[in-house]
Amino acid sequence: MPRLASIVLLVAGALTVASPRSSAAQARSDLGKGWNDETLFDATTTREELMDMGRAAVNLSHFTLAEVYYQEVLLRSPEDVEAMCELAALYRRTGRLEYARGLLIRAGSLVPGRDDIPELRREIERSLRTSLSRQADSLMAASKFQAALPRLSLLLTIDPNNARHYASKARCLAALGESDAALSNVDLALAKDPKQEYHRLRSEISTQHEERQIADLESSAKRLLESNQWMRDEAADVLSAILAQDPSNEWAREQFRALTENPTAPPPIPTPPAPAQVLDAAREVIPSFARFLERHLTAIMVLIAVVVVFRSPFSRALAKRVHDPSPLSGDLSTIDVAEALRLVNASAQSGILAFRTPEGNARVYFDSGDPIHCAGLGRYGLEALVYLVKHIDEGTFEMKNARVKEDRTIDQPLDLILADGATTTAERGLAAKRNLARREAGRKKSRMAELLETKSDRD
Repeated sequence: MPRLASIVLLVAGALTVASPRSSAAQARSDLGKGWNDETLFDATTTREELMDMGRAAVNLSHFTLAEVYYQEVLLRSPEDVEAMCELAALYRRTGRLEYARGLLIRAGSLVPGRDDIPELRREIERSLRTSLSRQADSLMAASKFQAALPRLSLLLTIDPNNARHYASKARCLAALGESDAALSNVDLALAKDPKQEYHRLRSEISTQHEERQIADLESSAKRLLESNQWMRDEAADVLSAILAQDPSNEWAREQFRALTENPTAPPPIPTPPAPAQVLDAAREVIPSFARFLERHLTAIMVLIAVVVVFRSPFSRALAKRVHDPSPLSGDLSTIDVAEALRLVNASAQSGILAFRTPEGNARVYFDSGDPIHCAGLGRYGLEALVYLVKHIDEGTFEMKNARVKEDRTIDQPLDLILADGATTTAERGLAAKRNLARREAGRKKSRMAELLETKSDRD
């Protein structure tokens, strides 16, 4: 066994034999507090020594210290599949199933030929599915629909054909007033399982959606009626739309009758010059401009009509109808920045996690669940991500699945970044020095070298 691993085992064994259980626990706690001291490992510590020390710490049930050793291996070589699998097993043993699943998804994508990784992932997903279902049901029973949505979204990444999860998500969205998205999800539930319960749920959400639409139209009609006489025709159109959806609406009926039976003449409009007179005057002043008007007058009128149509209330309602919100979104008052980052990491998504806060906007770019770049709030790279986690607690977030084209500015695992929030400045400085020493020593292997090494190990 390597030198440093032997030292750790001897110290821990001596503490266990010479002291009662409480003393051994205190010794393990002291080791955990000083995990990044140079006495445990430094830039000269090899990858094999770190792996041996991690396994020894697991055998001693010192999981915090074992996690540090495995994370150090992944910090040096982010595509070390063996370290990913052992760290995933550690996360599974300590109950952090989302992290274990995310690591196994990434490991499986790197070595698709291994059968043990998908099998372990399926076992973890079974346990995670049960845990997330229990959490979502409990939150919905307590009317905490905003907090239940991320759990349901993660459940659907594990089990995308489960109609019950789509129905639960539809109930949460309907309770939050997002009727369009709720109808989309209940339709997906019906496509998976056309049971009567989901038909009733769709009818309830559809009724709720129509009531909200009518309430919005009534508010628009009241504003138009109170504005001035120029908007009477528009108000009549909105009232007609209300009566088309709800013929029994007495208020809309009375207002429409008052508009049509007692119309008020609008003030006289000055007669504009005839088009021919305008063109004649233009020919005398600017001949080229007149020729342009003659050739493109029809196109200009069509453009004006398109602008008027698309700025109407009906076009905005149609745009809202077809809008499909992100399955992973929420408010930072119920889900903090760290938890939002962990959800994306656990589901191994690629895209942009956008934050809108009182201090400004920020974006975190993910590649297969790993943060590779962050920008916003006047900062860039790892500094921006750490500031976002430590200082932002108000606003909203939304995950947008997109192809990431940004250069990598963050090369640390998410767990280590979140843990760095609790370290001191001196400890972060030591970690930075170790990273610099590794880069100068050329320890970071190329992708081709790792593939060749993996092939030689298999042979």
